[in-house]
Amino acid sequence: MRCELRAIRETGRGWGLYLGVLWLLLGTPVWADAVPDSPGTTSLVKPGERGGGHGVAKDQDPPLTVDQAVRIALEKNPNILSFRKTWLGTKELEKTALAPADPLLQWEYGGGEQGNAQNVITNTAGVPSGVQNAGLPYPNGSNWAIVQSFLFPGKALYGYKVNKDNTRIAFESYRVQRVQLRNQTELSCYQWLLSQETLRLNEELQTWLMRVLEITKAKLSVGSVQILDVVNARVALSQARLDRLTAKYQMEVARKQLNMLLGFSMDRATRIEKLQDPAPIPFTMADLEGRALENRPDLLSARASVDLNRHQLTLAKLGFMPDYQLTGSEGGESCYGFSGLNCWYVGVQINVPVFAPIKQNLQYASQKEMLRAADWQYQWQTAQVRLAVDNLYAQVVLAYRQYRMNADEILPQSRLAFELALTGYENQKNDFLYLINAVQAYRQAQYNRYQSLIAYYQALSNLEAAVGAPLPLGRH
Repeated sequence: MRCELRAIRETGRGWGLYLGVLWLLLGTPVWADAVPDSPGTTSLVKPGERGGGHGVAKDQDPPLTVDQAVRIALEKNPNILSFRKTWLGTKELEKTALAPADPLLQWEYGGGEQGNAQNVITNTAGVPSGVQNAGLPYPNGSNWAIVQSFLFPGKALYGYKVNKDNTRIAFESYRVQRVQLRNQTELSCYQWLLSQETLRLNEELQTWLMRVLEITKAKLSVGSVQILDVVNARVALSQARLDRLTAKYQMEVARKQLNMLLGFSMDRATRIEKLQDPAPIPFTMADLEGRALENRPDLLSARASVDLNRHQLTLAKLGFMPDYQLTGSEGGESCYGFSGLNCWYVGVQINVPVFAPIKQNLQYASQKEMLRAADWQYQWQTAQVRLAVDNLYAQVVLAYRQYRMNADEILPQSRLAFELALTGYENQKNDFLYLINAVQAYRQAQYNRYQSLIAYYQALSNLEAAVGAPLPLGRH
């Protein structure tokens, strides 16, 4: 009797297992078709069936390429416009040093007496008692004069060079802001793309975990798994949903930061196109060092500071030279001692720097120290630029190799392990935890592949910022 009951129980379990498998085959998609053929395809669901709002709405603007986003930022960013106006305003002051001083015009009007005659003073008896000066009448008249000041030859020329240096420094400061803005915009685009991919992979993981939960429930109904496996499947699904909240928040922050750099409204639904598969960098480290020394704007600004201090030192030397003035005047008031005459004068006045040992020597010594300081600063910045280019070049090469390893080796092996774990779980060859680990490892491999792609482009953007100019790679 006991043997018959055991046979009936085993028969019922066999029919239950058979019906469960049949239900899985008829009611669920085939798992072999659910696994993506390439890292960029979506598994388990058809395009357009997944939620999350990644579909393109009819009223949405088309996605921007990274280069388009950079161009918009360089045109609309308020900070870059401010530095541009500062440069243009400084440029307007270049030729002011060549302008001569304003002439000094004088006009005077007056009259009086000359006071060069004498009257004999007598007493009541008519006897002379003294002499009194008597002024002769002087007719009213006017006098005009002009004074034109001139610098010693060469001072105005070097003043013009100083203004040119200031304009050049302002221009290089503007270029520094452009390089920094380009780098910030590109990094924000890459961060937005990484957040979007994280959200997509999370939704894909949730789809996988929901299917695993359904299979586990079906296997529990026929007694082939324990209730703990169902609980673990639900915990893994809840954790994936919690991670989705973090990914959505990161994507929102990246979008707002990108809109701020582009000069858009914070609420604009800005989107970025996907990146192309990278290629190895075709430049050598020595080539990029040379480009950096020629194009790096902050280094060019330091070089312009050296020239500025050199020209200011020359101006300090010219401070020992005298300036001069040309004067001219005409009018009755200028003819002292001559009544009724119109006279004119022409002359030259020399302003000799008598107190140069007290004042000018100290200015010259101070300017020499400033020139030395600027030259040492330029040499230090040159060494820093070369070191930064070397380090970032190594990071680009390393990031490219990591991407190739993740895309060509680790991801295909993780996908194969996932397929084997799924097949083994369906055929009772491995347990639930092995399948969950395989699913999460495959998802992590997909994320690592895309993260290494973003890391490559981030390192490339930083390298371009170190060089001071975009590299012609044709990447976007």
